[in-house]
Amino acid sequence: MSLRLEGVHRVGIVDDVKADAEALGRLFEDFDMQALIMPRPRPRATAEEYLSTLPPLDVLVCDHQLRNSWTVAFTGAELAARANSRPHKLPAIVMSSHVGTHEASSIHRWRADIPAVVPKQADDEEVLDAVRYALEEAAGRWSRERSRFRTPIEVLAVYLAGEAPYAEVLVSGWSLTQVAQLPLLRFEEDTGTPADTLLPGTWLRAEVNCYAPRVEDLCFAHISLAPQLSEEIRAL
Repeated sequence: MSLRLEGVHRVGIVDDVKADAEALGRLFEDFDMQALIMPRPRPRATAEEYLSTLPPLDVLVCDHQLRNSWTVAFTGAELAARANSRPHKLPAIVMSSHVGTHEASSIHRWRADIPAVVPKQADDEEVLDAVRYALEEAAGRWSRERSRFRTPIEVLAVYLAGEAPYAEVLVSGWSLTQVAQLPLLRFEEDTGTPADTLLPGTWLRAEVNCYAPRVEDLCFAHISLAPQLSEEIRAL
């Protein structure tokens, strides 16, 4: 597969570390694309406010942790998710040095609207493939690994501490043994139910990409409370 991206001319890069933004920009320029480093947002700007200030772009690449040097009210994951879900979609991906760590739980809330999350250490091919996935989804062509299906979910444990509270769950349509993390902020947004009322043993329903190859690739959308199993059924 060619690494060049047809129709991509202007790539916006959002990163609060200038050296990282410049290094990523050189990658895209090596493949004949114009890399534009996006300016620092105004203090406490929201993701939507910042998106409204950006110039015309073909793709947006966002660092996840933007609060090391900037005073903003959003993460790169939120920025990318809102860019992808706008009426006039701006294909966007996330790059992060926290992929595969506990910090990645703060990405999970927005993962349903982010076509790809790649580590900052990724090679050229992985980065360009991620951009290609974003372009495909923006055109309405979802990959098998990202297509979502409604499935039951069993809550095993609930962790409310920290900036990104989550529940450990079993996703019936994906694996009956491997535990996944469901973002509780997404649960609250979708159900209108406070996370501190969610108990182990509760059953949910959600749209999940059940063909995801890795647990960290799972994303949840349209979460709802499911009818609970009776004590008689639980005893079987």
